[in-house]
Amino acid sequence: MDKTVSISSGKISGREIADGIWSWLGIPYAAPPLGQLRWQPPQPAQAWTGVRECTTGGAPALQPVQGPPPPGMPSGTQVTADMPEPSEDCLYINVTAPAGAQGAPVLVWVHLGGYQTGSGRDKVEDGSTFAKDFGAVVVSFNYRLGPMGFLSVPGEAHSGAFGMHDQIAALRWVRENIAAFGGDPAKVTVYGVSAGAKSVANLMASPMARGLFHQAISGSGGGDHVATPAQAAVVADEFIRLLATTTDQLRGVPAKDLLEAQNAIGEGLRATWIWRPTIDGLALTRVPVDAVTEGAAAGIPLLAQHCVDECELYQLAVPDAASQADRVLENYFGTRGRDDLIGFFTENQPHHDPVQARVDIMSAERYIIPTVRLADGQSAHAKVWRSRFDGPLTGLPDAVVPGGSLPAVHSTDAQGVFQGGPDAAGQMHAAWGAFVTTGNPHAAGLPDWPQYTTVDRATMIFHNDRTHLEHDPQSELREAWDGRDWESGTWWEFAGGIQ
Repeated sequence: MDKTVSISSGKISGREIADGIWSWLGIPYAAPPLGQLRWQPPQPAQAWTGVRECTTGGAPALQPVQGPPPPGMPSGTQVTADMPEPSEDCLYINVTAPAGAQGAPVLVWVHLGGYQTGSGRDKVEDGSTFAKDFGAVVVSFNYRLGPMGFLSVPGEAHSGAFGMHDQIAALRWVRENIAAFGGDPAKVTVYGVSAGAKSVANLMASPMARGLFHQAISGSGGGDHVATPAQAAVVADEFIRLLATTTDQLRGVPAKDLLEAQNAIGEGLRATWIWRPTIDGLALTRVPVDAVTEGAAAGIPLLAQHCVDECELYQLAVPDAASQADRVLENYFGTRGRDDLIGFFTENQPHHDPVQARVDIMSAERYIIPTVRLADGQSAHAKVWRSRFDGPLTGLPDAVVPGGSLPAVHSTDAQGVFQGGPDAAGQMHAAWGAFVTTGNPHAAGLPDWPQYTTVDRATMIFHNDRTHLEHDPQSELREAWDGRDWESGTWWEFAGGIQ
């Protein structure tokens, strides 16, 4: 029997996906961003009559086809049998809830994928394990990606963050509708990994998102990766040049041509950081970490985590990743700053391996230092807990990873958070569940986990052999970045000529 729920736009039916767990898929939370709504903020979903069947996932956002990841490494979007092909018509939301839920805490997942790939169901899957174990309502959604979500259209004010506007529209939908599924609109936690985590920081900083959520979890994120108007203009100019069109004709360009131009600018992991929200003056008014540090998210508890060896994933998949570090650092800090950081990281790398030192620099610059600075900034205004996932990952193909074991790399914590498992995976699952339901991540079996402050920097280390607490782990590497500020850019050079 289908369970019918009444929401603001009409009635919907779902289905039971596990014992006592119900799911509703592919609910429109905004109008399809087609035609004249392409490159416009999301508009309200059109109401319907009758009961709309919501048992099939909505289409993921328009995105390039991804190649396979290295064996054993995290994969990208998987289009399943019940999921349509990627499309511009993508603004759909999914809800999973325990039967009979009333006033339940709500977890809203913001998916990963470098702002260019992914869907709401990545990592969280159907949300049933988390919902069953913690009595929570789990929400996921799609948002516009790549140029469809983040092109700063020349001549149009407040453009360049359409995908972020979608995220805010999804949170508004949650506030208006989640009670119909048994969720409490006053107990909403947003959680994201990678681009999803950077999105969480953006939402913390956004004046448009105030009051739409009450707790935040960031995994491998930070609050720095947005585009200045000048950076966004370089990408937009190159994109329009490749299309051989004009601004006033953009909304009539076929989707396949848009994807071809996107791929011509950058493909695969090398394009991970090209597309990102622009400081548009509405959703974003400044670099998020600066706004958070000044109190933009005052009163919102934060749980912030990163993985111990974030960018080894990139080096395995794209072996020239480490070699970009010299150019990136010189662009940021000049030759002296470059040499200081490379020398320091090489000296502090156990085997003085120059390649691994540059991978460590990439991990620090892309994820670790931004995560620390987000935690630092928010700790003056709310309760903060910090953690690190060490793994290790085991059972990997020896041809890819000699010995078959690797310290935890980028985004490999999310599976355990949602699905549980042995050792650190189960501990993270319990901790995230505790945070969502109680506002504190301390769970049975974990060591004492004090709040994070800039005085002692208490950090829980999730390790399969021995989860433990450390104070200011790798402090010398953190201190190497003190006093250094930069405008986050891409890592690889792209067709437009900037990094």
